[in-house]
Amino acid sequence: MSEKAGSFHKPYNREQGGIPEAERGEQRAESSRLSRKKQAQSPADQHYERMRELGCFTLQDVTEMVGERAAVAYLVNDYQRKGYIDRIHRNLYTVIDRDTGEPLLNRYQIGSRLFPDAYIALRSAFEAQGYAPQAGNEVFVATQTRFTDFRYNGVFYRRVHPKTGADRSWVDKSLVTGIEQTVVDCLHSFEGSRGLEEAVECIIGLPRLDMDKLLECLERYGNGYLYQKCGYVLEQLQSYVKLPKAFYRECREHCASTVRYMLKGADGLVYHKGWGVYAPAYLESGEE
Repeated sequence: MSEKAGSFHKPYNREQGGIPEAERGEQRAESSRLSRKKQAQSPADQHYERMRELGCFTLQDVTEMVGERAAVAYLVNDYQRKGYIDRIHRNLYTVIDRDTGEPLLNRYQIGSRLFPDAYIALRSAFEAQGYAPQAGNEVFVATQTRFTDFRYNGVFYRRVHPKTGADRSWVDKSLVTGIEQTVVDCLHSFEGSRGLEEAVECIIGLPRLDMDKLLECLERYGNGYLYQKCGYVLEQLQSYVKLPKAFYRECREHCASTVRYMLKGADGLVYHKGWGVYAPAYLESGEE
């Protein structure tokens, strides 16, 4: 009896498009390896990239990621145990860089994410913009939300009152006060001789200041003594700031009529009649 076509197995012919048994075995092994890898990946691992994009996040953010409120606590605890995230304060977490073991965001980026309205102010704003000689061990966060000063990763985060209408901008993913706003804020809020010295150290390294922006900031405060302080200090630093004479005339028009002491209880203050203030002697030349 003759054999019918197709009733027997033909030898493998590459031109016919078949796959050798050896190659099929390799494919099965690779598929099995990928399957095991996927199964071993925890829910936290699957959300790592999204958390990296956020840098800082809240439990509400995690709920949106996983879609199940009941799974949030497990995921966060698992992630902390693995060292992928760290709790900053209350309901705020930061992603930890796997390579360095440090927070993915810097201190200013963290500070401006503490609360929805938070931004970096005072000397910390100069630091964030690169105009401070060196970084201190504290970050000043302006926000309407009350919080107790706390320490995270060696840095103290301190709350200051925000200023209505304050000029702000994003610098390296941190929301900080503008240069002119920071100058006025620092001269309004400095504490003691060291605080004034630190403000002066930053101001002398600034790029050219905008007179109109400075006056807008002063107008928002509406404080005659602040016009005195800013006018006097900046005039003594004129070789650095190079502001037009019109700025100082405007400040004098709004100055308080009373004589003020820039440093209460300090010795060696010099009276400057043109501004009606007692100030440290070194400010007469802009140097200590």
